[in-house]
Amino acid sequence: MKYIMVLLVPFMMYATEQRMLLSGFTMHEHTYDRFGEKYNAVNYGVGYEYTFFEKYSDIYFATNVLLLNDSFENPQVTIGLGHYYRFDTGLVDTAIGLTGFFGIKKIYTDDDKGRGAGKYGLTGGFGPAVNFYYEDVSVNFVYVPGFKYKEIDTTGFLYLYFGYKF
Repeated sequence: MKYIMVLLVPFMMYATEQRMLLSGFTMHEHTYDRFGEKYNAVNYGVGYEYTFFEKYSDIYFATNVLLLNDSFENPQVTIGLGHYYRFDTGLVDTAIGLTGFFGIKKIYTDDDKGRGAGKYGLTGGFGPAVNFYYEDVSVNFVYVPGFKYKEIDTTGFLYLYFGYKF
């Protein structure tokens, strides 16, 4: 983790916007997980985001780091990267874009029999995002579609988190 921070710190110096993040809520495509338990919909956590937004007519880059309680109630560290297009909609600015993430979380396979099983490993995903900005406050939505590949089966989700610019 310290190596990732060493790579990210120089970019923070050139960021045009910096935000503290509060992880929020997740709506899953299915109500119950592979073990028959309800997904955790309150993914509390904290994070940091920086962007390189300059003007409304340009696509800009943003990245964030989040430490949160995942949908299986396990700690998760995630780094998100995305490109956005922001436009002025009057009182609230709106940005649309494509974002991806990678991180470390507990991963379950078909052989795991409960939430106590599974092993920590790398995870990732990508999907469309919509962000709303009002003065120093932001509300961010990211949709990550589900997929199945070999023994890995994920449920799609809509993730909501909040930001405060400083």
